[in-house]
Amino acid sequence: MKKYLFITLSLTLFTACHESLEEKAAREAREFTAKNCPVKVSDNIVNDSMTYETGTKTIHYFYTISGKADTTAINQRQAKEELIKGVKSSMAIRTYKENGFNFAYTYFSEKNKGKVLIDVKVTPEDYNKE
Repeated sequence: MKKYLFITLSLTLFTACHESLEEKAAREAREFTAKNCPVKVSDNIVNDSMTYETGTKTIHYFYTISGKADTTAINQRQAKEELIKGVKSSMAIRTYKENGFNFAYTYFSEKNKGKVLIDVKVTPEDYNKE
């Protein structure tokens, strides 16, 4: 009897400690932001934070653009195409892609605080296209 009780209790504890993929995404986003942000991505781009939006299964990256790149003359379509390529080729987010997550990218102007220069959402339909 004790053996069965131990097995049942062990399975219950194991299940209770198991984190869903959505919970993992939220935790990893919080940890990444706390440990790494802000982090310089290139000469003109800083990653400010990363969040997970539960309702839409979206991993959202926030950046600030500075210097010569800080302009409203950015081609939104071309930016989305480049971001889709990045999502398609990234092995680091493979598990999230396999589970239908969205990826959002918002780039803010440094010189015009609060001004959004690029706001793109990459969906499974985008990154699963051949």
